[in-house]
Amino acid sequence: MIEKAFLIVLSVFVLSPNVISAGTLEQPPSCIEETGNSTHHEPFIRQAFELAISAGNKGNHTFGALLVYQKRVILTSENTVNTDNNVHSHAEINLMTKAKREIPPEVLRESTLYTSTAPCMLCCASMLYRNIARVVYGVSYNTFAKITGIENKGISCDKLYQETGKTIEWIGPVLENEGMNVFNYWPTDPFQHKILKNLEELGVAKLYNMGLGADTDNK
Repeated sequence: MIEKAFLIVLSVFVLSPNVISAGTLEQPPSCIEETGNSTHHEPFIRQAFELAISAGNKGNHTFGALLVYQKRVILTSENTVNTDNNVHSHAEINLMTKAKREIPPEVLRESTLYTSTAPCMLCCASMLYRNIARVVYGVSYNTFAKITGIENKGISCDKLYQETGKTIEWIGPVLENEGMNVFNYWPTDPFQHKILKNLEELGVAKLYNMGLGADTDNK
């Protein structure tokens, strides 16, 4: 099952070399998706946004993730692609690497992963490998594509779980308008100018106090 997940990821990257992180994707019917009030997720999603901004301020891509067990944050991580000089140092992959060393498997299985943006295929494969079954995300694949201007032809996280016969509780977007602001902190690189231009066109103003941001459209 796990081997199949990695084969799926590998095949998509071989067939679609321009894939970066996310894109325009549909939700598969087997996905368990929360549709009610998600306000209890907001403190944790906001912490993921803060981690993402922290990553950007350090010169990395603006993504953050954390694990919550029994309503308590037990582990956090940021994207470190540039500071590590490693294209695989995504926030969720870093989180799963740390979790392997620090979190018992039985606790990991019962934990919820919160992430600032819906995760890419490589991150999802690492999450699947660690038996993560509940994910809450801030910015959706479709919105990420609008921000970056890059349409991903890959496979979504929930679809990857479906292909391997595993169920995922897929919750989001949560506080997406606040999450879009995080990309204003994208580091200086070839993508920065386009991202900032797209954010301006989308009407996303840079907020300097994320905790005061209001978002009533994505609960």
